[in-house]
Amino acid sequence: MLTTTDPAARREILHRHREDLIRRIAAAQASLALLDCALTCEHEDFAKCRHFQAILTERVEQATATAARPARG
Repeated sequence: MLTTTDPAARREILHRHREDLIRRIAAAQASLALLDCALTCEHEDFAKCRHFQAILTERVEQATATAARPARG
C-alpha cells in the first residue's frame, strides 16, 4: 500500500483489503455459529443430528457458491 505514490491506487488497495476482511469476518462468524450449534445440540452425537447436518450442508453450499464467484477488480 505504501509502495505506490498514487493516492487513488492506495485507496483501491484499502478497498480490496476491506472487502477481504469483511469476507473473512463473515466466514469466522459462520464458523462460530456452526460451533455454537454443535455445542448446544441436545443429541448425544451432534454429528448425527439432522438440524446440525442441515446447517452444515447449508454452510458448505454457501462456501462453494462464494468460491465459484468470479473475483472483482
